Amino acid sequence: MSPKEITKFPITEAVFKDPSEVIKELTEKIDGLKYTKVIQTYVMENRRLTLILQKTGSPYFRGKIVWIGNKKDGTEGTLFCVDTGSELKQINPTAENTGSVILDTKKEIIAVSTVSTAKCAVCSRDIEIFDDITGCPICQAKAHRDHLIDWINMKHSCPICNKSLYISSTGAISIG
Repeated sequence: MSPKEITKFPITEAVFKDPSEVIKELTEKIDGLKYTKVIQTYVMENRRLTLILQKTGSPYFRGKIVWIGNKKDGTEGTLFCVDTGSELKQINPTAENTGSVILDTKKEIIAVSTVSTAKCAVCSRDIEIFDDITGCPICQAKAHRDHLIDWINMKHSCPICNKSLYISSTGAISIG
């Protein structure tokens, strides 16, 4: 009896760290995967990889990975740009919205199990995987980016720790 070939690999830690770690995992495990590095973004040349989002084991989103890159705010983690056939969507896996990320080399699929463990500090809705999120630089409270920016522009403070904050001319949240 021959040993069964392993085709599924956990890559959650690499996804939470940065895109170069994800690319390293992918190229080690998938033969002939082609990409072009543009600054800190890896553009997939042949769009072989499919990304699937699933909640409690049931898939609810699917698309081909266009690029893998850094988060806009410079925090650790990886963004995936995915083509659904009708639109491009950015997927933002974080510890608050992702249970696990599994690479299936046989099917050339990255399966992301989604969860909602954090709520927006402003609106109290769940932070989901499609959401653009940011946090207070002092207490690390998480919120939908637009909500926190609007709050700071109105109140000039964090909704949780009440410390003074402001939005710089570049859109970054800074300590006031």
